[in-house]
Amino acid sequence: MPVAHLLALAPFDVWLRMLYGHRVRPRYWFRLLGIGFTSLIGTIWSLPERVIFGLCWSVFKKDQERLDHPPGVLVIVGYYRSGTTHAHNLIACDPDIVTPRWYQALLGQGLWMSWAVTRFLLVPFLGSSRPQDGVGFGPLWPGEDDFSLAGWGHCSTLPGRLIFPSRWDQWRKWNTLEECTEADRKRWRKTLAGFAWKITRRQPDRMLVLKTPSHGAHITELVKVFGNHVRFLHVSRDPTKVIESNIRMHDALSSHLLEDPLDATTLRARIVEEYLEIEHATIAQAQSLDEGRIAFITHENLIADPIGQLSTSFDSLGLDLSDEHRISITRYLNDLGTYQRPAHTGIDLGTPSESEPASIQQLQLLRQTQSQAETVSLTVPSHPIHLARTGSGLLVAVVSAVAWGLLWIGLIWLIKQSFPDYRPRLDQLVWIGGSVIGLLSIRAAGGGSKPLGIAAALLTLLVFVSISFPITVINWHFAQGESVSNFLYHNGKGALHGLSAPSSIIYAVLGMLTAWRHASETGPRAPGI
Repeated sequence: MPVAHLLALAPFDVWLRMLYGHRVRPRYWFRLLGIGFTSLIGTIWSLPERVIFGLCWSVFKKDQERLDHPPGVLVIVGYYRSGTTHAHNLIACDPDIVTPRWYQALLGQGLWMSWAVTRFLLVPFLGSSRPQDGVGFGPLWPGEDDFSLAGWGHCSTLPGRLIFPSRWDQWRKWNTLEECTEADRKRWRKTLAGFAWKITRRQPDRMLVLKTPSHGAHITELVKVFGNHVRFLHVSRDPTKVIESNIRMHDALSSHLLEDPLDATTLRARIVEEYLEIEHATIAQAQSLDEGRIAFITHENLIADPIGQLSTSFDSLGLDLSDEHRISITRYLNDLGTYQRPAHTGIDLGTPSESEPASIQQLQLLRQTQSQAETVSLTVPSHPIHLARTGSGLLVAVVSAVAWGLLWIGLIWLIKQSFPDYRPRLDQLVWIGGSVIGLLSIRAAGGGSKPLGIAAALLTLLVFVSISFPITVINWHFAQGESVSNFLYHNGKGALHGLSAPSSIIYAVLGMLTAWRHASETGPRAPGI
């Protein structure tokens, strides 16, 4: 079945290049069709900005593979499932940094206008947590630039990891870039420099934070892109847990594949090999860095003492963990609460190879530990939603629904007066209306809840149904001059006909889902938002 694919918005030409020479079996055609549809949409709405940016970057940028960013660039590295996401979220709490958000990373070829559309459109389709670990997720959460490298530049291991695992040998070269041609490396540097430029243009005076696990093996290339402005934070975790967690991640994301998954034993061996390769490359390439350009932290210590550990790491990198940043981290952790790991199903974890114990021992030796820092205690109260505030949210939801309905009717009337032969319904506005109702209600409530989400969704539907009759009257005015009963009957029939159109139903469902997602959100807000 189709799925909200990790490269759903990658442009059509990139997908054609990924599919070239590969036969997709009939059982995956329906999923491929869904990907083709979303890719076409992403291609269309990002095409103008993609073309304009490409031309301007080629004509006006002297060195297209380099970005000089004086406020600095911090790159979080460490193999998949080592705790880099948690470190990224904590650092992203800082209001004075800029980092890619998922709506940007998933449409790397876009820019401000298409990103604004994507930010809105992704709400009904992205869950509030990642399927592999239950960690917070959504359009506004910090994202990985690797998805932009894959979806825009066609220069990432992601297709070989999570789409075509049988073709891993074709994609593994992007792990360390050592086997890449110079043309490949130039494309990689150019794509990353262009994406980083887009992310930082609105806030050019803020430090840029990037996070991609394979960047640990890209240190040399990253220095070529960002020069002496780049620093690194390496996060490590118990290798045995990392290996098992990666197998579970591949199982959770198997719905993104366009072929049958690998058997667990083969996958396990591949993960261990890749893990060891990236960690070796990280340590080797870090030797070329000046002192104070890379810091090492363990996931275990970061969990136990997040502010203290980050403070020590930042000090060693010549960075400052401001009081405002500390407070934001504490508030985020308070809202996050106790992390509830998702229940693990009994999946096949594969059979360890004979060489795996030796590899794990090597990985343990490669782990760089950091001394415990003094914990900085800041007490910031969490902000749970109360019944009284839920009432405020419901009141605002009702008012905003009425106001949106009146604005909708007024817009239809204005269009009809200006263009008498045009009879618009603008059913798409129910989607925007759902977003408005959901966002305003949760802001008034101070937090989301299921009752508030249900109310926002129902009010969105109620607005859509209620305005259909007056819109029909404005556009058609059936039975004009006849009896009231005929007037009501024919215009009511016209309104029902408009509501039952397939496109109307689709937009109504999307509007309700959007309202529900916004108003029912109970977890922490995206860091830094």
